Amino acid sequence: MSLTAPMMTSRKLRCADRLRCGRVRAMTEMTIIVIPADIQAPAIAAAHTLLRQEDRMRKVYRYGFDTPDRLEPIALLATLRAEQPVARITLPYGEDAWLVTRHESVKTVLGDPRFSRATVVAAGDRTPRAGPFNPTPNPFSVTDPPHHARLRKLVAGVFGRLAVEQRRPRAEQVAGELIDDMIAVGPPVDLIQAFAIQFPTLMIGEVLGVPQPDRLQVRDWTLPVLSYWSRTKHEVDRAHRRMREYVSSLVARKREHPEADLLSTLVSHIDRQEIAEAEAIAVGVSMLLNDSTANQIGSFLYVLLTHPDQLAWLRANPSRVPDAVEELLRFAPLTPDKPGGGQGNVRMALADVELDGVCIRAGDFVVTSITSANRDERIFVDSHEIDLGRTPNPHMAFGHGPHHCPGDKLARMWLQVAVSCLLTRFSNPQLAVPADEVPWKVGTVNRGPAALQVTW
Repeated sequence: MSLTAPMMTSRKLRCADRLRCGRVRAMTEMTIIVIPADIQAPAIAAAHTLLRQEDRMRKVYRYGFDTPDRLEPIALLATLRAEQPVARITLPYGEDAWLVTRHESVKTVLGDPRFSRATVVAAGDRTPRAGPFNPTPNPFSVTDPPHHARLRKLVAGVFGRLAVEQRRPRAEQVAGELIDDMIAVGPPVDLIQAFAIQFPTLMIGEVLGVPQPDRLQVRDWTLPVLSYWSRTKHEVDRAHRRMREYVSSLVARKREHPEADLLSTLVSHIDRQEIAEAEAIAVGVSMLLNDSTANQIGSFLYVLLTHPDQLAWLRANPSRVPDAVEELLRFAPLTPDKPGGGQGNVRMALADVELDGVCIRAGDFVVTSITSANRDERIFVDSHEIDLGRTPNPHMAFGHGPHHCPGDKLARMWLQVAVSCLLTRFSNPQLAVPADEVPWKVGTVNRGPAALQVTW
């Protein structure tokens, strides 16, 4: 028996993909037949040849897409969800990959152990990425279980629900003091510089154990890493080295004078030989490099101030701030659709896996679009509209599966405090410039307004 390579319909392509994933079936011009056992091996080999030919015929999209300013949805993602939910993509650097855009399939890739992060790091320059080099990886992002679970367990006490709620009053105090400063200056005020950057920077420093006078200075050191797409490798490596040296000095200080903070907790784990000192330093650096909350605060306030009906609803229903934050997390994408280096949303398949009728082969790279998953019409009614009262809201802004963000409860609490305090203290917040004149960050890992002039 021989297999030719006719022009394939989508239905035939799906059938052949299933065969490539190990289904004992073959595709002819018009019919699907069961293959006798004695010719299964040559038939499957022929199918692999056929599908390699077909792979070359698939449309390959250049990624990252031309991401629009602000928070408008990317039209191509909606098209791919409907017509080609697992699409072939090429990136500026590294090998080609599969892009997965539907909610359930993204959830599968993020949660299924057949898709690995650790092997992505090991792939080095083969890794699909937007920039010319891989940044130093986050230890939570690029290890697989069981090592990954061990690291998460060591910091679980700091990020658990009870510990987070105990920190809420202090977060409310810090937010209130920053708003006091804004009111003292008077409008208009750049909310990004006056609040969105300072609030999480001060809170992260407090959780980690960074002395208060150092916190804003340390944040300045992170900027080359957080914009590594537009920086040289020398600049990024120098910034990483400076941060490692600083956190190393803090570890030594906490060993002599422990306090109620994360670094002191990690030092105790080092002394019990439960974690290497280099790992503890890497955890500290990764926390300092987290500017997600700062960008989300800016984006959330932009969304609220440009959707006055939703803002009015929230002011009338302040108890729904937690629901509003979940919807803002879904609606306002944090990252442009550009995969980073050996971390983030890139995985490698460890086995052949079928997704949406396409066979992803062992060794293939897979990129997930959480932005697309969070706008999937199959999951979210009116997915391109913001509804602050939306429940349930199974978004994946913090990821899914074993690499789900370990600090999600802490981030949620900070975002709730920020939104609640700003709406409570300002009776009539408004943009001080037209919405289309708000500048947005360019060349950075995370998306958000570069400035947000507000009045009240």
